Amino acid sequence: SASVFTIFAQCKILTTATFSTIILKRQYSWTQWRALIALMLGVLLFSEPIWGNPNQSANRKGNNPILGTAAVLIEVTLSGFASIYFEKVIKTDPLKLGIWDRNFQLALGSFPVYIIFIVADGGGEAGFFGGWSLLAFLLSGLGAAGGLLVALSIKYGDSILKTLATTGAIVLTGIL
Repeated sequence: SASVFTIFAQCKILTTATFSTIILKRQYSWTQWRALIALMLGVLLFSEPIWGNPNQSANRKGNNPILGTAAVLIEVTLSGFASIYFEKVIKTDPLKLGIWDRNFQLALGSFPVYIIFIVADGGGEAGFFGGWSLLAFLLSGLGAAGGLLVALSIKYGDSILKTLATTGAIVLTGIL
């Protein structure tokens, strides 16, 4: 359910910090760990309208709560690992590739997968490159810009800072 997802998704803050200590050998004080836990709990309290809604918590027919919870926990763990691994690659790169080079390298691996899906589906109902409105192009550009901002925040900051910024975005979105 949406409520379980909301609760477990906040563990991303802790998994990112944990992988940061394991992979990047960073040391965090008990005060910093308590601050991360307090932030996680604060976002949980802020998102109470989602997980506190009894209609959201109802188990619908055909849902498997154990499988869903396991999937969210795996996603949170892999997201924390990927964030820290990307930070390590960016900051300890012997080739000194730039953000553009790394993003192109990452995107190059996804092209064959997307091409296979597009060709297998025959381009979908709208055909190849059909159905793209001005708004769709704008949203696509914003998504790409967001990816570059994430990469820059990791290069010049760290993954914990990126996670904190994401958490702040959740709170600001809720306020607006």
